[in-house]
Amino acid sequence: MNQRTIALPSLALLALAAVGCEAGSSLTSNDIVSTIPWEVPEVRHYRVLDDEDEEVGTLDMSIEEQGPGNVRLTQYFDFPEAGFINEAVVIADAGTLEPLNTSFDIEGPDGNLSCDASYTGAEVVVDRRGEDGERTDDLDVPAFAYDSWSDLFLWRTIAFSPGYDERYTDILACTLDRTQKIGVGLEVVDEEEVTVPAGTFEAWKLEIDSGGANQRAWFAKDDVLTLVKYDNGRETFELLPD
Repeated sequence: MNQRTIALPSLALLALAAVGCEAGSSLTSNDIVSTIPWEVPEVRHYRVLDDEDEEVGTLDMSIEEQGPGNVRLTQYFDFPEAGFINEAVVIADAGTLEPLNTSFDIEGPDGNLSCDASYTGAEVVVDRRGEDGERTDDLDVPAFAYDSWSDLFLWRTIAFSPGYDERYTDILACTLDRTQKIGVGLEVVDEEEVTVPAGTFEAWKLEIDSGGANQRAWFAKDDVLTLVKYDNGRETFELLPD
């Protein structure tokens, strides 16, 4: 599956890196939200390291209220040397994280791309605008599904415990590839001490089954289950001090 229709840092494809494709018949439509751990508003800052542990950029993640009963989940990537800025925003139900709207904007030296996805009932309609023109896609959405750009927030809401093992359906709406449904598997495999620039944390270690691509995330064993580290197989995110 070729995602690079324009030259972008691979981290700009986080939603694609975090998951892999499965046959539609194998998808599982599960509600995996156990509890909403955060207090709104919330902002977290991360450094981004490449596979040689060189810092290549930063990520700011924020959670804000968005009207009655909804939240705005934002990821803002900045890669100064590469000259890329990437912002992904999901508006979701504050209690279930079921998506309502998603927007995705990239600015880079080889062109800009913007995308808007609107979830209505059992369908998502996606409008893309880029250097090569415009395109509109639509896709059926199962009863329980999440937008892939909300994954790093969503994973904080699961029922962390030893042996936790669950699957769910993601919607790849605003990406560089076609709109599609994919399956994601989550397994809590260990409890580890993790040291990042923000300090040392006792954390849950979560393994993500991305259809053949293995990834890992560590969430602090605190009241808000802060994401302290994430390894998507190409880049690593590490929590910075406030």
